[in-house]
Amino acid sequence: MRQRGWWLCLLWMASMGCVHGPRTTEPETPKFEHVFQKPLEEALAATRQLLASRGYAIEETTDPTQFLTKWKTQDRGDTGNDRYTRFVVTGLSVAPRQSVVRIFRMNFNAMGNDVNHKANWWRIEYNYYVHDSSPFNDQGPPLRNARSERIELRTLTNGTRDLDLERELTLRLESTPSLEVVSGNVREEPRPKAVRDSDFYLTRWKQEAAEASPCGEAMRGLPEVLDLGLTLLVGEQLGSREAPSVVGELVCQVAEAGLPVALGLSIPRSEQERVDRYLASPGAPADQDALLEGRFWQRPYQDGRSSRAIMDLIDRVRALRMTGLSVTLLAYDTDLAGGSKRDAQQAAFWNQRRETQQFEVQVILAGNTHTRTVTGTPWDQDFTPMAHLLKSPRLVVLEMSYAQGTRWGCDLDREGKLQCGLIGSTPSGRVAAHPGMSPFITSFATPTPEGTHGMLYVGALTPSLPAISKQQEAPLPIRPPLPPLRDGDKPPMF
Repeated sequence: MRQRGWWLCLLWMASMGCVHGPRTTEPETPKFEHVFQKPLEEALAATRQLLASRGYAIEETTDPTQFLTKWKTQDRGDTGNDRYTRFVVTGLSVAPRQSVVRIFRMNFNAMGNDVNHKANWWRIEYNYYVHDSSPFNDQGPPLRNARSERIELRTLTNGTRDLDLERELTLRLESTPSLEVVSGNVREEPRPKAVRDSDFYLTRWKQEAAEASPCGEAMRGLPEVLDLGLTLLVGEQLGSREAPSVVGELVCQVAEAGLPVALGLSIPRSEQERVDRYLASPGAPADQDALLEGRFWQRPYQDGRSSRAIMDLIDRVRALRMTGLSVTLLAYDTDLAGGSKRDAQQAAFWNQRRETQQFEVQVILAGNTHTRTVTGTPWDQDFTPMAHLLKSPRLVVLEMSYAQGTRWGCDLDREGKLQCGLIGSTPSGRVAAHPGMSPFITSFATPTPEGTHGMLYVGALTPSLPAISKQQEAPLPIRPPLPPLRDGDKPPMF
């Protein structure tokens, strides 16, 4: 019996030894292609810069939509064992300002005789010395260079999509701060009077009776930050529908709680009189036309601050005031100054307002560059943002948390010319979130290095076109079909 027990034990140990470890997953392939809201030339130029920053030399091809890098390897001494890597980049122009970029990583392993090289390192160094120093030697380049040049690796090599590099490229192209156009001195070309159809106008003015509760579902995290005298800064990516909509809901819930609210929008103060007239009006089509006659809405470059969503936010404030809620709308920006001087004027406006309205809750919607409480940015070390100059006893700065999407904005092309249109928007780091959740506020235990105190989640971004645009909704990004599967290929994993 004892011997039988030992045999059972050995069999059990053998069976445990046969258990396989986790299988390695195959390289991921995207289920669909991500379309950049950029011309193909600009997307490929950014890809070249990304690979060059990693030490890869670019090797051009005859096809302008493709390029590759030269082989690169890490120096592992003189063992001869090396792993060579290069990248092949292909681009696809979907539309004049839409493109797809695919990055493929290709690897090649070179094997050598490790034992002989390690044991005779001194002999190798001597051979290098004799070969390179002999004046009678015409056998080609020095041995040290010959080793790196002898492998051209033009043979058939398999490549896999490098999704990590593609994600980094996406962040480079779509995670930049919003560009604001201060065009107070820009000469405007004459334009014909827009003819607006009946379906252009907002329709809140048709409602005969005010709603019992104009606000939606209670926003999670709002009661934790709400207080008398609060200054709440929301840093946004310009040109989305979601940010103004969520901020409008936030203002509604603060006012419904019985607190006086001042909503600040990045509109020049010269438009305040026109805004006040609209807030006091029924909001009919003629009133909407009068609002849009302001120069701010007619600018030659629409950067997202004068979007349809902002116009709708103003109209919602008008409707909230009609229900008896205490909401004030303030245009706090300027179009005659730029840089730190512009932010200083913005901060002075709110500091003066706080002196006269000590208990008012101020909700300020601004581009995320202006809501930093620390000085300096990666592109301007001397920049002093508005938030740094605010003198508020209760200051809370919220970053906009969102899911990947598209917005309307302005950007500089390769020649430095300003282009406005659809822009891809991909979040990175802590602001990245999944789509489909209801809006909420998250507070940090300690402020971030940029001085942010929390985040306001708004969902996946969709573009909001300029308010004067005849087209109310932006077209969905074109998504090109995947290449057909070959025999034996597996369907995409995600």
